[in-house]
Amino acid sequence: MSKIDFLKEQIIEARAFVNRLMSELPEDLWYVVPDGTDSNFIWQAGHLLVSQNFHTMTAVTGVNERVGRLMPIKEYNKIFNGMGTLHRSITKDLIPVTKLREQLDNVHQICIENLELMNDEALAEPLAPLPFKHPVAETKYEALSWSFKHEMWHSAEMEAIKRDLGYPIVWMK
Repeated sequence: MSKIDFLKEQIIEARAFVNRLMSELPEDLWYVVPDGTDSNFIWQAGHLLVSQNFHTMTAVTGVNERVGRLMPIKEYNKIFNGMGTLHRSITKDLIPVTKLREQLDNVHQICIENLELMNDEALAEPLAPLPFKHPVAETKYEALSWSFKHEMWHSAEMEAIKRDLGYPIVWMK
């Protein structure tokens, strides 16, 4: 298996895990911040949208114009960016859950399409020019690898939010 195929597979598997979590919590609870926490499901999903866009596309192949045409990604970066964010929740009715889920799927599909255009040789290359230093990566491989690890990190947070809202952890289906 090539490195790019491995990375693509991991990104797809991480998203499948998150999709399962999202299907287990009713959408009317996505804006609820459980007691003792600082986040809600809607922010977590939005954060995964902007982070996948950043780690798998912006940092690897540059700004993806298609993403910008499909959603207000610059505004989403302000709302859902995790680096230095003082809040990790958003208020009800800011973005409908179904709309954000559709946009999350769109970014994921564009990410996979981009990966299918890459080869292993490109993975050793430095990142595309960014306005700030990438928090964990210097090469395209490192950014893509971080993307699925980061998604799994947030899936654990989503699982905790789901549990705190009265929906038990489901490991196998």
